[in-house]
Amino acid sequence: MHIWRAFPEEKMNSIAYFDPLWFELYTNKHYGPKVVDWIKAKSVFSKKYVFVPIVMWSHWSLLIFCHMSESPDSKTNTPCMLLLDSLHAIGPTRLESIARRLLFDMHVSEERLESKEQLKKMRFLIPNVPQQKNGDECGFYVLYYIKLFLESAPENFNISEGYPYFMKKEWFTEEEVESFCKNLDTLPVDLNDLDDDSASVDSGDSVELIENFR
Repeated sequence: MHIWRAFPEEKMNSIAYFDPLWFELYTNKHYGPKVVDWIKAKSVFSKKYVFVPIVMWSHWSLLIFCHMSESPDSKTNTPCMLLLDSLHAIGPTRLESIARRLLFDMHVSEERLESKEQLKKMRFLIPNVPQQKNGDECGFYVLYYIKLFLESAPENFNISEGYPYFMKKEWFTEEEVESFCKNLDTLPVDLNDLDDDSASVDSGDSVELIENFR
């Protein structure tokens, strides 16, 4: 199963996504530079949205970099970071410093012109999204966040106008998540993912590194 295959090509052309292991690997000083190299190959600054599934401290969450190439003062496409977390009780703000450091390193790697002060202006938002009821549902919530975000995100948005307006506690119900989980096996499968998908190739490197890391 490859959830990204469920979306049309024209939508996929405007996004990038990272291997779920990358974020934790990035926090290790020995492997961080390698992760930044992998990210550089993704051409993230040409994308509208960059999805970063995170698994740390035995918990899954989803970071989305939005409109990173736009000016911080843009009135139509506001650059920001959205952290979607299904368990606010454990303190998702602890990821902000890592996310900001990653943002800076991505800019340096691409030799972008934005200053550190400009990057500090990028908002880090934690929308009040639906929360999991059990201790082992976080991974399913991340998948469902991805699905609904890609279906609902507007072409343009401005934080000052209340974006992300659709991400609320009532965004979806527990029953909808359960239905989604039951249908996961019906998502498109492409055996070529194991051979020619760049994320899959990177995953092999990631697994080897994470085994050493642990």
